[in-house]
Amino acid sequence: MMFWIIFFAVLAVLAAGYFFSILPATSRRQECLKFAEWNYAHRGLWNAAEGVQENSLPAFARAAEQGYAIELDIQITKDGRIVVFHDDTMKRMCGNEGKISDYTYEELQQFHLGDSTEKIPLLREVLQTVDGRVPLLIEIKMPGLSTAVCAGFQKEMEGYTGMFCMESFNSLALRWCRRHMPQTLRGQLSGRFSKNDKVHLILRIMARHLMLNFIGKPDFIAYDHRYADCPGFLIDRMLFRTPAFAWTVKDEHVYNRTRKKFDAAIFEHFHPKDGFQKPMNCFLKNNKAY
Repeated sequence: MMFWIIFFAVLAVLAAGYFFSILPATSRRQECLKFAEWNYAHRGLWNAAEGVQENSLPAFARAAEQGYAIELDIQITKDGRIVVFHDDTMKRMCGNEGKISDYTYEELQQFHLGDSTEKIPLLREVLQTVDGRVPLLIEIKMPGLSTAVCAGFQKEMEGYTGMFCMESFNSLALRWCRRHMPQTLRGQLSGRFSKNDKVHLILRIMARHLMLNFIGKPDFIAYDHRYADCPGFLIDRMLFRTPAFAWTVKDEHVYNRTRKKFDAAIFEHFHPKDGFQKPMNCFLKNNKAY
């Protein structure tokens, strides 16, 4: 008898710990749904074949002009400037093996994005280009423990009156913003991780199942739509009614399928026909989508 009491007590403790770990913030759901009234152009509305490179000023201007919100990525340079760039290295976009953090901003001016004449833009240049016309979903690239990029982000966003929120794979970035930018909505990026992500197996499992939510207390989840059957994601959606953004949606068929499971799409390679006119929050209105 004592064995079963202990057994079920342990199960109860483990279950309580699990639900605590995936518990997001829940008080700003309606604020998040205002952002879900838009679809987000992934790294701007770019098309390399037309000479418009990803995360470039023309790509951001194009998205704003066509009424799409924008998802973009920020990193910090060697001299503490906040620039917009996605990859861990500059190889794919600039033909150079180095990282953004290896160069000062002035040194980065020698490189071009793809085969264009565009340079890696500063975040402040993007803010000036968009000028509040559409919402911004800003991913903070924070590969380690240093929060310098978060502090730089805070400084750059001071005085910006347009709609914006932040997201990151690193829960420590969310925690920093929770403490220092409490009014800014926070999103936890996640999906399925591989060995190439250079993260310990246990952390990869916890991150995929959103078990690091207790650190950053995200207001919304940005999740790889291909793995939306993850138990942690489903529990956050069904039990806690957490708003969710799908990444990255690359065609109309996938878009129509994911709108049954998510509230907004981060898209590329096509233009959603309904633009920002139809929020994908049907799941939150009735739990019949899954």
